[in-house]
Amino acid sequence: MMLQPAIFLVSFLVSLFVALALILTQRFHGHLTEDNQPGVQKLHKAPTPRVGGLALLSGALAGATLLSPEAWKLSWILALSALPAFMFGLAEDITKRVGVRARLMATIGAGLIFCIASGYHLNHVGVPGLDILFAFPVFAILFTAFAVGGSANAINLIDGVNGLAAGTSIIILTGFGVLAAESGDKTMLMICLSFAGALGGFFVMNFPMGRIFLGDAGAYTTGFVLAAVAVVLPARNPEISPLVGLLALSYPVTETLVSILRRAAREGTNPGQPDRLHLHSLIYRSRARSLAARLGVPQLRNALSAFLVMTLPLLSTALMVLCASSPVLIFVSLGIVVAVYLGIYRKVALLSASPLRRGGAPRGLRAYAPRYRS
Repeated sequence: MMLQPAIFLVSFLVSLFVALALILTQRFHGHLTEDNQPGVQKLHKAPTPRVGGLALLSGALAGATLLSPEAWKLSWILALSALPAFMFGLAEDITKRVGVRARLMATIGAGLIFCIASGYHLNHVGVPGLDILFAFPVFAILFTAFAVGGSANAINLIDGVNGLAAGTSIIILTGFGVLAAESGDKTMLMICLSFAGALGGFFVMNFPMGRIFLGDAGAYTTGFVLAAVAVVLPARNPEISPLVGLLALSYPVTETLVSILRRAAREGTNPGQPDRLHLHSLIYRSRARSLAARLGVPQLRNALSAFLVMTLPLLSTALMVLCASSPVLIFVSLGIVVAVYLGIYRKVALLSASPLRRGGAPRGLRAYAPRYRS
């Protein structure tokens, strides 16, 4: 038992040290690593290193040195499988020239490598009829790889305000760790602790002031690990529903689906085009602005946005832990999380938007595609 806190602590300290070193040496590598290009979705002003993924990887690998043999083997399969997602993301962080499609294929490829190398993939989801398809290994492996790639991109999508992606991921990993502990799965508990510690070390430098960002490499790797753990945990522990991952990741997944629908519904946009209409962006321009003004801390407006949005992963993770063995309750919980998300989104969208039609509130998808006041 004493080894488990040590795993977290080593991962935390190494990640923190590497993140701090990257910040202190920014003047030497900033011309390559700074996030200084304009973008409609960006909410920061000062050039900031976006290579926090290096700190994350360093911390996770350091923590892996303390793992049991079984956990060590699985963690290295995770690390090596994640390399396509990490490397394509890092190339984008440095060159800013890697296309969205290439990065998406890299994350799906990472998921495919993991399924083949580890032997783990979704083989059922507890839904009558749909489970017939999962009886075919080719379908099951390809579906799992696509789900892993989608999750990696979903975490990247919510990486817009200080601490949101890392904080959300720490919350989800904590939930997975609780389930692993309840099931007596020390291997998965150790892996959760190792990666949560690495995220924690980075988080200290990212929240609240945003001295360093995860970048695409860090966000894709984090999403990959969360999705992989969501697949492996129920595969090793049959009492846990394979749908727990969908519930745990319901906030970033819902954000992604709403973003795709919103962009598809707006003229002149496409699903891969960035915008500033994500939930965290809307809250930054409405609730967080007024809250920061009332508290007299306008410099913490960005961090307050993350703090407010993180109530969603807290809700979904708590429901996941409570309903982990019941597919029916998981679907009910999914409905609750999606309804809460859409309710919050609509409210802050109306606060942030100019009227889209005279004499009333927006309808349908147009409610999720507001026009901004400048």
